Amino acid sequence: MNPVLTLRFGEMECWSMTSHGASIFLRERMFNCSDEYQVHVCNTCGLIASKIIDKNIYICTACKNNTDTSLIEIPYATKLLFQELMAINILPRIKIKETEFTDGV
Repeated sequence: MNPVLTLRFGEMECWSMTSHGASIFLRERMFNCSDEYQVHVCNTCGLIASKIIDKNIYICTACKNNTDTSLIEIPYATKLLFQELMAINILPRIKIKETEFTDGV
């Protein structure tokens, strides 16, 4: 059985890498290797869109928008935090900034 090689990365290591300006390394260790999650966000109101089960259509339940959504990547822990806040009637919104590289999905 081959042991899985992992890199333990704590808070002190994170601050050390931040002070050295290693943002790409931090993004890889703290996001890509741990809990990357893709979610569709409504560009009109900024809330997380829901998927219609049988179709590949995403609809915002707040503003009933199904044409203007964007696919973004956020940490899974952030998605869970947003869902917990929404459960107590606090609506966190994500503003999407259109750039020349983003595609409206």
